[in-house]
Amino acid sequence: MGHEAITKLTARQRDCLRLVLHHMQSKEIGRQLGISPMTVDNHFRSAIQTLGVANRLEAARLLEAYERNAAEAPSQRLTSQPQPVVSRVEAPIMSSPAVVGDRQGDGVSALREDQVPYRTFRDAGIIDFPLPVPTRGKPRNDLTIAQRLFWIAILIFGMGLGAGALLSGFATLTNILLALKR
Repeated sequence: MGHEAITKLTARQRDCLRLVLHHMQSKEIGRQLGISPMTVDNHFRSAIQTLGVANRLEAARLLEAYERNAAEAPSQRLTSQPQPVVSRVEAPIMSSPAVVGDRQGDGVSALREDQVPYRTFRDAGIIDFPLPVPTRGKPRNDLTIAQRLFWIAILIFGMGLGAGALLSGFATLTNILLALKR
């Protein structure tokens, strides 16, 4: 596979492919990048088509090999490349060739502007509704099939009780009104 195909990948496609190497699913990648899992899958489809490979793992391995080779080659920084942005956010999963070795001791790393991850409402702590079942530190909406079936059964049972109570209340109210009319 030629380097031309890899250079056609967008920054977001590269971000998604880098996270594949950490065994992350589309849902987790989307959560980390602040995009929907469907958008992540669209990025994967486009990247797979661009690179002419069979699956996302092959595409991720190609990107990793390309970036590793580029990091080992003497770098020629072009004047049109964006300047690094210093940020206290998490370091990128795989450093780009332009920032290899730029780690600093205080946790600050040099990131290009396109590498700074998006902040989501969840990251900012604005929206964080806990699930009604202990998930042992798993991310939201990551229930097993058994847990999902359990909560569906509980909800159906609760709705049945609620409907029964409502009907019972209506029957009682009807009996009271009929008794008052006599």
